[in-house]
Parts: sequence; C-alpha cells; structure tokens
Amino acid sequence: MHSFPAPRFRRVVKLIVIDSVHRIALLPRRARHRTWVLPQRCARLDETYGNAAADLCRDLLDSYPIRLGSVTGRRWAPAPEGLTPRAEARFYIVRVDAVPVDEGPGRSPLWAPRAVLGLWLGRPDVEAVKVLVDGYLDGWLPDGPITLD
Repeated sequence: MHSFPAPRFRRVVKLIVIDSVHRIALLPRRARHRTWVLPQRCARLDETYGNAAADLCRDLLDSYPIRLGSVTGRRWAPAPEGLTPRAEARFYIVRVDAVPVDEGPGRSPLWAPRAVLGLWLGRPDVEAVKVLVDGYLDGWLPDGPITLD
C-alpha cells in the first residue's frame, strides 16, 4: 500500500458559476454573516482538482444544466508568513445554461450581477474573478490554465 506525504499547503477548488445573464453565484461565508465567497472546497490528498470541481458542481448545481468553461485560473501557494496557512487555489468557470433564482437564506447561492461583484465578494478573490470572468466572457483570454499570481 502506498502512502502519500502530508501536503505542505491546502489545495482549494473554487467555482466561478456564471448564469445566462452573467450573474455570479456566491455563498455565505458563515451562517448569519454578510460576507460572501465563491463556492469552494478543499481537494482531498488523493483527489485531482478536476475531480474536486466536478464533485462540487454536483453538490451545488445538480438541478441545472451546466458546462465547464475552457479557461481555468490558478493561484500558487504563497511563501509562508507567520502562522498563516498556505493555500493553492484553482478557479473553474462553470456556465449554468439557465437563469436561476435566488432561493433565500441558508446555503443557497446569491446571484451577484457581474458589474457589482466587488460589493459582495471579498479580497483577494475579487480581482482574480474579475480578470477570469471578463477575459472569458469578452473572449480575450486563451483557452487553458491562467496563472493569477
């Protein structure tokens, strides 16, 4: 039996879910807080980023017709600074071929308009998301992985 070494950082998958009118799905960071984040989860040690993204899509978007975008973003784990945990992130664009409705409080998505995304989404993701969404929807980013550092 093979054993894997412990990771030196967390591997995080983040979904940039875009509906047919270019709104972005956000989830509450914690219950009863007014801060929002992209749908995300940590990839297990034995799991690829792509498989983690597919599982997250199934969990969050099972009732919608979806397709993966051709552009992915990656942010490398930064050098350690004190006690701050290191995290490497992969951003996957997911298109929802429908106009979902906001379903109310809880863990259901808030569909934020693209133009005012910065009002809901906190740093450091807002700049990365703006670059990926604008470049993907406006067609100036090439297909494939894009480094966001």
